Amino acid sequence: MHKEMYADSVLPDRERMLMYKTFATAFSYPDDNLFGSFSLADEERKELVLEYDRLFRANNIWLYGTEYKALNEFQRVQYLSDIMGFYRAFGLEPDRDRPDSLHIELEFMYYLIFKKLHALNKDNTADSKEKAFICTSAQRKFFTEHLQPAAEKIAGAIISKSKNSFYIQTANEMLEFLGSEEELFRRST
Repeated sequence: MHKEMYADSVLPDRERMLMYKTFATAFSYPDDNLFGSFSLADEERKELVLEYDRLFRANNIWLYGTEYKALNEFQRVQYLSDIMGFYRAFGLEPDRDRPDSLHIELEFMYYLIFKKLHALNKDNTADSKEKAFICTSAQRKFFTEHLQPAAEKIAGAIISKSKNSFYIQTANEMLEFLGSEEELFRRST
């Protein structure tokens, strides 16, 4: 990834969409999908797999947002239910991981922006504008209530516990991007 200056300007929707997809890929398990998206030497690939296992499997950095937000099992179930409500409202059902997985939540934001752009590009009817508005409202609410609070804690944990430049740089860039997204949503309310 190339470092961008997110705080200076709000990124257009297409760039925002691609940033969400990039971060979703970066925080998924390092496999051919990740390696196809990032230019890494063979040794770096091996190191990334080892670091992923060390950080997210052995070192207890959870990539699941409710692990940082829920104080008890009842709250965890409520958060997961709320997240699933967002997904189901848009006809989605995560099948590879928990709904509160960081990469799934980042992919959902990608999808919401994609749906908004699709609605706006389809035609200029009131129905299309309403669909775009619904997608924008869902972005703001999902970001504020679920993605941002968890992603910031996950990124902080990665920065403090990793020595791997890929994960440290990606976590720092994600924090910057989240800050620009927060500003975008604050301006648009």
